[in-house]
Amino acid sequence: MKKFLVVCTALSLLCLPGTAQEYVRVAEADNAGRSVGLSIIPRFDLNYGNDFTLGDSSLYSLFEGSLSDNLSFSVCNHWLAADKDGISALYKNTLRSDDVNWLDWAYLTGTFGSFSVSLGKQPLTFGGFEFDAYDFESYSFIASSTWNNLQVYQWGAKFDWTSESENTTLSFQATTSPFGEHPFSSKLFNYAVNWSGEYGIFRNIWSAVAMQTESGEFIPLISLGQQLDLSDNVTIALDAYNVVGDEEEIVQKGLTMIPSLIWKPCESVQLRGRLGGEMNFETKNRDLIAGFDAHWFPIKDSEDLRLHFAAGYHHDLKLCSFTLGVLYYLNFPRS
Repeated sequence: MKKFLVVCTALSLLCLPGTAQEYVRVAEADNAGRSVGLSIIPRFDLNYGNDFTLGDSSLYSLFEGSLSDNLSFSVCNHWLAADKDGISALYKNTLRSDDVNWLDWAYLTGTFGSFSVSLGKQPLTFGGFEFDAYDFESYSFIASSTWNNLQVYQWGAKFDWTSESENTTLSFQATTSPFGEHPFSSKLFNYAVNWSGEYGIFRNIWSAVAMQTESGEFIPLISLGQQLDLSDNVTIALDAYNVVGDEEEIVQKGLTMIPSLIWKPCESVQLRGRLGGEMNFETKNRDLIAGFDAHWFPIKDSEDLRLHFAAGYHHDLKLCSFTLGVLYYLNFPRS
């Protein structure tokens, strides 16, 4: 296994210059500062809306760890997808910045005291708690139009400062823009600032992005995500954006509000309800998105296996959708 992980590390690092949400399941590094782990994450869904589909069925992998006390890496691959464009789109879109492909992110992070710098393909610091969740854990049919249309995985650099108490992180990020077809060669870029914090029962992820749409033109993106833990098992959340998503324009000026309520009646069950509204200022179109999802983790003291049910309604589409599925983390021992 160690030889296999070393080979994977080399291949992953080699792909960084060639193809130009931290993963919370990464364990603390060992005494030597080196720890490498691999997870394979298959997801299988059955979805019914207008007809039966495989919904958000997919296959991902997460490969990451610490190479030393100061250097870590993270690689997330999206190998299979059951969306309307089919599996081939993931590979046809290689080296594109305006759509998803088989490489979600691949970056190195150097940490120096309270400061860190990340280089490579990485998630754009935008979107509050909705975007903070992993794609393979989310439900596209109850997500906002911005989540569904904005390609947030871009090439660039991010600089972080974390307070001594570790409850506050301030970030500056410069990346390629999804309005360009290819990274760097399109010469379109994003510039983002982010404030993430945890203060007692309150947590926030606030971001502002100047996203370049063409030479000399930028659109401002603002996202305000906040969560309030009312008790150990009840959380209320609100994500707000000053844009809405669009299949042709990526994002347009508007307003998105997504309040949600999360309840954990016991350690193995989580329930969430959300009722969001969107208003497109340019087309004057309005939409209402209602959603509910239930998660059951049948393995004691573990969330590696998840059985889920979700239901959603889009007023604009006059469509109700239902999903029943399973997600599993196949974790290989760390070397």
